[in-house]
Amino acid sequence: MAVSYADALRYARDKRVVLSDEFYLLDLNARQYATTVSYLASLDQIRTVINLTNRAIESGSTFQEFQKAVKESGIELSPHHLDNIFRTNIQNAYAHGIWTQQQKNKANRPYLRYSSLTDSRVRPSHLALNNIVRGIDDPFWDTHYPPNGFQCRCSVDALTEAQAKKQGITPDDGLMGVQPDKGWAVSPVSYGKHLNDVLQEKIDDALLTDTPLARKLSDIQNEALISQQANKSIVKAFEPMSEESKQVNEAIIDRVFDSKKDIEPSAIRMLTELVKDDEQALTDLLKNAVVKDDKSIVAWMKRSFDSLMLIAKNLKSKITGNNIKGFDSLKLQKGNVIGIQTPTLFKTSAQAGKSITILDAKGVALDLSKINGLNGALLAPDLNLEVVSITDDEVVLRKTNELATRLFVANNTLFNLY
Repeated sequence: MAVSYADALRYARDKRVVLSDEFYLLDLNARQYATTVSYLASLDQIRTVINLTNRAIESGSTFQEFQKAVKESGIELSPHHLDNIFRTNIQNAYAHGIWTQQQKNKANRPYLRYSSLTDSRVRPSHLALNNIVRGIDDPFWDTHYPPNGFQCRCSVDALTEAQAKKQGITPDDGLMGVQPDKGWAVSPVSYGKHLNDVLQEKIDDALLTDTPLARKLSDIQNEALISQQANKSIVKAFEPMSEESKQVNEAIIDRVFDSKKDIEPSAIRMLTELVKDDEQALTDLLKNAVVKDDKSIVAWMKRSFDSLMLIAKNLKSKITGNNIKGFDSLKLQKGNVIGIQTPTLFKTSAQAGKSITILDAKGVALDLSKINGLNGALLAPDLNLEVVSITDDEVVLRKTNELATRLFVANNTLFNLY
């Protein structure tokens, strides 16, 4: 079974590791770095394996499913080599996130200790690094921060100054002859070169020999830049988690564990943000992305929502409440079709309002009551609802295949209205 994000979460909880907000953006961060795949002759093959790796990690696929997908693409690699590719991709991204967290807390924990396992499977060169203690900004970590080889199981613990002195800070002569595996002396700041840098190197090389290849590489580079910019926009839209948000986040994670599904971390963060009444930045981002047809952000939004449906899909034939965000200012008539284009919170509010009923609602929303009893539902993007009836006290809506055609923005929530 391949390493999954859920596995990483379980491991952290078992070890009582408090994960920073950055962990819940891990899948976005992972896309910022290139995985170089040796033994593959063409760029197309390299790109195919990288894309299949990311897709498998995001969907929680097993290694066997990943292996099958690679084979079906016409690429022949040994199971051992594929396993290395698959595990290394997530190891590097995870290590970068931990390093970032340690750097933010270095005023309190200014030292790091290398920790290797001591069983029969550990490599002698990795065992030699065990319990080395150096300052967090020591150049030693630029070349020795794990992973230090394929399928490396080593880690690094952050220590207070008192803990470091008690353990014993490793002197310079204690580092002599201690080396990572060949080709793995890479700083955690830049695990796996930035995708754009790797592509630029390949473009520069291709320009010397093959102009058509250079153009092809340039197209891929442009796609990468668009994806990177989209990821940055998503990260920027997430607010730092408050204590209340952290509790909601933990409840969602519990539900992920119970469902035995592997949900990408940024999908969990998206749901954490959208169930907040005061959430704004993410709604604005998604709204603007839909209006401007920003395919990268819209694709992320829909992929994330679909993955969340695996853990909390609404199975009721109808759902009720009195508050759809932005709904009150709509001037509705019977027969109107409302097209909801971004995930939209639908709940019962303490403030009095019209009763709203949505019919044929099975499978078109997240049932938030399944996530530790949260109130209401999160309506799916691209959901079209026809007004069946409307009175002073009640609105009845029904899912329809008819599309809304006129764009309408109410209270920063995006609808189409027909």
